[in-house]
Amino acid sequence: MLIAIPLAAAGLMVATAPSADQAGTSDAVHSAASEPLPLAGSWSLDASAMPEQERPQRVTMTFRASQDGKWTTRVEIVAPDGSRRHAESTAALDGVAVPVTGNMDFIDSVALRQPAPDTLVMTLSKAGARVSTRVYTVAKDLKSMTETIVWSSDKLQKLETTHFNRVS
Repeated sequence: MLIAIPLAAAGLMVATAPSADQAGTSDAVHSAASEPLPLAGSWSLDASAMPEQERPQRVTMTFRASQDGKWTTRVEIVAPDGSRRHAESTAALDGVAVPVTGNMDFIDSVALRQPAPDTLVMTLSKAGARVSTRVYTVAKDLKSMTETIVWSSDKLQKLETTHFNRVS
């Protein structure tokens, strides 16, 4: 479970806005300039349901859209012992893997698709091997978000759900 906390947080680190060259994107998905983007802003992991000894002090994610349809995302995790991890990436929604920088050594790339403005599908990888696929869904009130994680390891064949609250 302890590794699930940073992986859950890392999952959101590369949420992206639609790219201008993405074919077949629905009219509901617009550029950052035309409508507010449900994923844009800062989010905080609701860790209240996690066992106290595994609960991070804080997990925050900030998503910033650019005019070229890419998002820069930064994640910071403050572990129970006070140690910090961070990750950052800039990605488009074309499904092409991009590098993740920072000190989260359990992932090194991410690929994204966004089937609707309030939903993001993400695959996190390490050295070309899939770690997990995640689906993020923002609530209609734009104040909370659900993350559903599908682990890729043979040892972790289960679904896991976490929740985030909007900070700004």
